[in-house]
Amino acid sequence: MSNDNISFPQVLAASVQDMKSSLSMLLSSLDVITDLQENLDDIQKQTHASLHYEAARLNTEIFQLQLFHKLSKNDLVPQVDEHYLIDILQEQLANCDSLLQIRGVDVELECDEDFSWYFDSELIASLIYKTLVNCARYSQGRIKLSAIEDEGQLLISISDDGNGYPQFMLEQAQLQKLPEQFNSTQLDFFCSRRIAELHTKQDDCGSLSIANGGAYGGGLFQVRLP
Repeated sequence: MSNDNISFPQVLAASVQDMKSSLSMLLSSLDVITDLQENLDDIQKQTHASLHYEAARLNTEIFQLQLFHKLSKNDLVPQVDEHYLIDILQEQLANCDSLLQIRGVDVELECDEDFSWYFDSELIASLIYKTLVNCARYSQGRIKLSAIEDEGQLLISISDDGNGYPQFMLEQAQLQKLPEQFNSTQLDFFCSRRIAELHTKQDDCGSLSIANGGAYGGGLFQVRLP
């Protein structure tokens, strides 16, 4: 049986929704186990933490598949509206709460309650969530999440007290386009940077950067939006 009208991107796009639903059920089940964590021994806690991290990471990868599919068709248009930053940041911290609890990570939040900006909340929230998931995995126990106005732009910063970004990631984050043969790290930075760049105001556009140092001496992830 054959059907020339079926393409892999179409199949992938149709399957992603089912994958997201299944993953949502898995994450909910893991949250239930988190509530019972006191009854788990150390090995069970470590296994649970690993499962929760991998499930959260898979959640970000599925969203990235959808994002890259839209980018490949030039079909990604930010839905810009005014949002209070404290709401966006707290929502993503809540989404990561179980993972942060399991890994014993404390988060310092810096953001004025009345601070608002214009951006696509779903796209920017996805960047924050993905970075928090990675920080939960690689930090030693402390993360700082902040949103401020800096030189007329929105600056969102996420820093941790881990070992920082390895040199190859710092270099790959500078790539302006994907090579013919690319890896997952390159794809990740490409999609994240495009999310920022799609936010424009007159002749200015958003940007993304990573560095080492930050508030706690580890990795520093920053997004700027005009």
